[in-house]
Amino acid sequence: MDRRAFLKILFGLPLLGAIGLFISPLVRYLRPSAGPIGETLTKFSFKGSPLEWKGGGGLFSNPDLPVRERDIVFSLDDFPTPWSYQTFTFGQKSREYTFKGFQAINIPGFVVRLPDEGGEKVFHAVSRICPHMGCVFNFLTDPAKAVDYNYPLAKNPLFACPCHFSVFDPLQEGATGTDLGDIRGAVVSGPAPRPPRIFEMDVDTAANKLVVTKVEAGGIS
Repeated sequence: MDRRAFLKILFGLPLLGAIGLFISPLVRYLRPSAGPIGETLTKFSFKGSPLEWKGGGGLFSNPDLPVRERDIVFSLDDFPTPWSYQTFTFGQKSREYTFKGFQAINIPGFVVRLPDEGGEKVFHAVSRICPHMGCVFNFLTDPAKAVDYNYPLAKNPLFACPCHFSVFDPLQEGATGTDLGDIRGAVVSGPAPRPPRIFEMDVDTAANKLVVTKVEAGGIS
């Protein structure tokens, strides 16, 4: 390598570094959940809580993903029959660039046992925050009560919002408008734009327990 080429490389390195420092926060702004470039699976602890992510796309920084405060654990005995249900509050923290360092959010939810399919128990866990304007909706175990929400056609229990009368059927699938595709909880009446956000669950029949582990990405409503 001659002297001229060496000097070009020497003076070009700071420029490349400056470009990287500019691009990294831009990518983080556009894709806050992206992991560091080149990472495949990384773990870190934020405020004492473990978190995993698949990287590639965040360039140099860790992703700003919400961290759950704890798992929500139920016994399968809490759901003795189809349409039995339990309520819960799912706490999570999101990284926030303030003196506090995070924002704590509590998301109310339902776990409902649906009618069995092929002899297997089926469960559905949803956020109770209505996708329309963020009101907290109810679970109507008596289909006849759906008339009070301007929906006289109910044949099974439903989720129903008292604010603007959005009604969701957990036996029907509806479009989310996201990569998630269609999910249970189709809007059968009212102005809500999509089904309620869902929670991920681990159902362990051997241990006789159901664990709510994660809420669908996006806003809380």
